[in-house]
Amino acid sequence: MMKLRSKAFLIIVLCALLSACGDTNVVNSIKFVQTIGYDAVENGVTSSAIIANYEEQGKSKLEFYVTESKSIYDSMPKLNMKLDFPIEYGQLRMALFGERFARKGIKTAIESLIRDPKISSRTHLGVADREALKILNIKENRNDPYFMSDMIEQNIRYGNLPRINLHLTFFDFYGSGRDFFLPHFTVERDELKLDGIALFKEDKFKTKIGIKDSFLMKLLMENSLNGSIMVPVTGSDQAGDEFFLMNSIHSKTRYKVIQTGPPASIAIKVKLEAQVKDVPQWIDLTSKEQIALLESCIETYCQNEIRKFIALLQSNDVDPLGLGDLIRSRTKDWDPQAFQRHYKELSTTVSVTARIIRTGAGG
Repeated sequence: MMKLRSKAFLIIVLCALLSACGDTNVVNSIKFVQTIGYDAVENGVTSSAIIANYEEQGKSKLEFYVTESKSIYDSMPKLNMKLDFPIEYGQLRMALFGERFARKGIKTAIESLIRDPKISSRTHLGVADREALKILNIKENRNDPYFMSDMIEQNIRYGNLPRINLHLTFFDFYGSGRDFFLPHFTVERDELKLDGIALFKEDKFKTKIGIKDSFLMKLLMENSLNGSIMVPVTGSDQAGDEFFLMNSIHSKTRYKVIQTGPPASIAIKVKLEAQVKDVPQWIDLTSKEQIALLESCIETYCQNEIRKFIALLQSNDVDPLGLGDLIRSRTKDWDPQAFQRHYKELSTTVSVTARIIRTGAGG
């Protein structure tokens, strides 16, 4: 009986070892695409890819490949013709579109990515202010294929970027009464920089907003637990322009449809809990009167900037806030074409209530 148990145990161990060896061989026989880029060229598309080549278990060598094709559909098969092992997309974390490509439309790319069951719905997309090929070829990306996706995640969690990924982009693209947006990248002093948000109309890149408006957009779209902007000090006797840094700790935004239109009318109320630091030297953060002054500065500034931001969206005919979707949810006679025709006439009232709950001394 003991001999039989020993033989059974030995068979189990051998099977486990063979299985492990088999998995290693599979990994060593596949090249994983981790970041891809798309650029428009005269006769089609240039696709670039950062690929991990697993030479031994736990270690990988990054390789950079570029290919040209007539469309996205045959770009990866053509890329595969340059490789000694088949490519897989299970580790894909980032797809970057060059500006020219994004302005021509990215619908085909989005649909191609979302249809592949091996690609995570949490994959990030982005737009470059130049060719994606040049962005992917800079030092940070060549050393770390997840550098751009990690940068996006960090700015969603701790910075001014609203939540966004492939799944949310797909939802906004096919949703009625809303437009999607993507992180926007540039290069500064040979270093990669996330410098705002690319706004789309249908599937085409329309315009770009900076970091300040990204904060306002985040404030209007979600209960923001982070993000920061510089706020001017107004209503004081001090001469010259002075600013202080405000960090959002918690916010809540409510929308109320006053009139479904067309044109529509919407009331927006924002409640904001904030931290202030790096204030002018004359500000006494232990003074209730001066804290009240800073709260008033935040309220006035944010109200004015939100109005300007919504006017910017209307002038560019883009609706990343989903105001059209909000109107659709309040009426039985939703007409997307009518809303679009009257979108620039939509009126909003904005009210911001700010409360400073943390302070930090600054000079």
